[in-house]
Amino acid sequence: MADYDSGLAKGKAVGAASRDREVWYLKATIVALLACVCWLWSPTDRVYPVSEEMRADAPGEFVKVGVVRTHYTIQGKGPLIVLVHGLGTGWDEAYNHIIPVLAEKNTVLAYDYYGRGYTDGASDNHDMEQLCGHLAELLLQLSGRTNGLTVQPFTLVGYSMGGALVTGFATQYPHLIKNLVLMAPAGVGIPIPIEGQIIQIPIIGDLLFQLLGKLIMQMQLPKGHFEGEDMSEDIRQWRIQRLNQRVEHSQGHISGILSSIRHFPLNGFDAGYAALQKLPFPVMAIWGEDDLVCPFGAASTALKKLVPKLELKPIKECGHDDLVEKDASKTAALIDEFANRK
Repeated sequence: MADYDSGLAKGKAVGAASRDREVWYLKATIVALLACVCWLWSPTDRVYPVSEEMRADAPGEFVKVGVVRTHYTIQGKGPLIVLVHGLGTGWDEAYNHIIPVLAEKNTVLAYDYYGRGYTDGASDNHDMEQLCGHLAELLLQLSGRTNGLTVQPFTLVGYSMGGALVTGFATQYPHLIKNLVLMAPAGVGIPIPIEGQIIQIPIIGDLLFQLLGKLIMQMQLPKGHFEGEDMSEDIRQWRIQRLNQRVEHSQGHISGILSSIRHFPLNGFDAGYAALQKLPFPVMAIWGEDDLVCPFGAASTALKKLVPKLELKPIKECGHDDLVEKDASKTAALIDEFANRK
């Protein structure tokens, strides 16, 4: 009888555990279905505003471009240099060490595009057309602030994903370009890690990146530095602090990065770069020889074949993020010399 009671109790426990699993699977299925519905029916013209708390902390100014409040800065006097940042950062992270140097002899304009830095997010696909359109309208709106410098030929600089973006812009608006500078540009020869491939899957990728996007981006930090895991702890903590701020206070940050990964030509932009060869302005690329994000060896070789006139400026013992951090003074000097070359 005792054995029977014991077996009965075990059977009830197993049954309860089985029902718990079924309930968990049912809940997970409902969540997945709701995500499908949200993904399929989400509006394509939604704006995701940065919180008032975060906006109050912004180092620059704001102007509405369409319905999107866009964060920018204008510093210095002289010929205009426009700076465009990369995939996961705003202008203050990408160029805070470079702007003061350039502003000594130039007018410098830097801005945050959709969902990056302190600019509101937008649910439109963050593809080349949308991001080039955002920059074009911003330049038009700021022509009065710059005495017309933004609608005359200027030096355009793009870092990482921004390198591909400024190339797309330059091929659309060649009459506005005096010089083009590519800093470790994306678009050719970029290895896509497994997590990058998974998050491109609709619905599954949305859920995973919303849950794990911050962790994934934190794990990528050492990859951008020559020292790897031995990178400066001050820089690591500062970057993590900024990432946490954006995830918490900018609804469009994670979704904007995911949209760019899916819709922007982070790879396979060969035709876009090749088009530069026939355009009249000079092109320079600044690249860390130890870049693991946009690998110097394969990517720079491919880019040079696409754009034979390219002037390549490698920096030794320099990773992807080092271009704008520990080696920022070298980068700024190269940009300044190129922009003001007679």
